[in-house]
Amino acid sequence: MKTRDVPGAHYLGGLDGLRGIACLSVLTAHCWGHFAPATTPGGVAQVLSQGLVVFFAMSGLLIYLPFVRDIAAGERRVSVAGYTRRRLARVYPAYLVIFLISNFVLQAVYRTNAVDTASPGSDVGSGMLTDPLKLVLNLGLLQTFFPDTIQTGLNPAWSLTTELCFYAVLPLLAIPLVRRTRGSSRRAFVLAMLPALLLLVVGLGGRAWAEHLYRGRPQLGAFGAEFGANGVAVLSRSLLALADNFAFGMMVAVIFVWMERGVFASWSRRRLVTLGTAIIAIGGGLGLLVHDSHPWFMGTFIALASAALLLLIVEPSARGERSALVRWGSFRPIEYVGEISLSVYLWHYPLILLASRWNLIGHDSVLTMAWSPALIGAAAIGLGTLTYRFVEKPAMAGRTARMRRA
Repeated sequence: MKTRDVPGAHYLGGLDGLRGIACLSVLTAHCWGHFAPATTPGGVAQVLSQGLVVFFAMSGLLIYLPFVRDIAAGERRVSVAGYTRRRLARVYPAYLVIFLISNFVLQAVYRTNAVDTASPGSDVGSGMLTDPLKLVLNLGLLQTFFPDTIQTGLNPAWSLTTELCFYAVLPLLAIPLVRRTRGSSRRAFVLAMLPALLLLVVGLGGRAWAEHLYRGRPQLGAFGAEFGANGVAVLSRSLLALADNFAFGMMVAVIFVWMERGVFASWSRRRLVTLGTAIIAIGGGLGLLVHDSHPWFMGTFIALASAALLLLIVEPSARGERSALVRWGSFRPIEYVGEISLSVYLWHYPLILLASRWNLIGHDSVLTMAWSPALIGAAAIGLGTLTYRFVEKPAMAGRTARMRRA
């Protein structure tokens, strides 16, 4: 993986492998929650679903990285128009194709809120969306903004809406900081950190607000308040309550760029590994600790741990070195899943509904815990390969051709 906005950018190996692991963990969580809720140990599926937090933190790192380089150099090189085209091409073509096939051909999307209507092991509540308003909102990835349409259509696609909001906000926060450094590396570092700190405060405030609203409506249940057809869920799934996930990754981007520039040379690899491992353990432990008492803040601590892991993976690249983490993350089968993870992520839930409809999985059991992710994963990777080959890759290749002509 290499950022293409800046010539000579360092190769960031290992990240696609981590993305592949995160994708498969979310897929497994959904399979276990749907097909084996009684057999799956309590809380395990929710822990696995935190793989999505890794996606958000990684987006914060990779998408902010070229902006950080501009701030550090005091020179604007990122084109907003080009940035916008790249971000839209990355998300919409694959999403639209998968949504249209899942809705009109497979008829395996949720017509109403998935939390309110879904039943483990069945496809109840699914079918084909025909309501014009719901169709328009789902086609535009706007369904998560409204209580009546949240978790309809491709229900995991809510995360794409949050990603798009982050994409939209980031240039507004970062571009005004370029050319304000006055040749001072320290001033530039502080300025580059400001957008991340702002989003961290916004995310923590949004989570606290959502949890406060939930305390006043305990009849919703924590899961219903996070994903159900209500205003608390709309807030909980928005960038307002999830901005901190991106913020931690953005901080890693700032540290990485300054390491590229020779700052923090005194930070030895051994010291970073010790510190990073401690943060991963503390963040993961605190995330598990607040799982029941403050579920809205579980993602904050997991994002902190994810950011520490991301730093350990990319830090050697800033020094022009290789590491064991990069080699492990570059294991080709997992790395490939990471490359096609968007399509795999979008395909897997319609496949879960079809497997339920056709009774392909069986009863809730330990065998089901093993069989359901294997079947759904294999099918999602197969369809994801086709979508990546014939939709995602051509869309991104078109972007590359335009960049070369420019």
